[in-house]
Amino acid sequence: MKKVVMAVVMGAVISVGGAFAADGKAVFQSKGCTACHNPTVDTVGPSLKKIAKAYAGKEQQLIEFLKGHGKAIVDPAKFPIMQPQLNQLKSLSDAELKALAEFILSHK
Repeated sequence: MKKVVMAVVMGAVISVGGAFAADGKAVFQSKGCTACHNPTVDTVGPSLKKIAKAYAGKEQQLIEFLKGHGKAIVDPAKFPIMQPQLNQLKSLSDAELKALAEFILSHK
């Protein structure tokens, strides 16, 4: 009986834990990224599709850039425009940054 109760409790913990997982799209929207980045068209910043192509297979490199530790590889000339936003993103948790990177990279 203890094993059944423990299994139910652990299942509930796992389910609740999943509910708290970072949502990359929500992070993208809440941090104002939509003001400069469109899914398919370059606007103030490069499109998500262009970013995803440049960082394909380089998720960790994208996360480092979002932390403010990497160089701009998509459109370096516009980096000064992005700098204030990167300063804001430094406050995100590792889970939020990973979710944000995964969301961006999903725009293939």
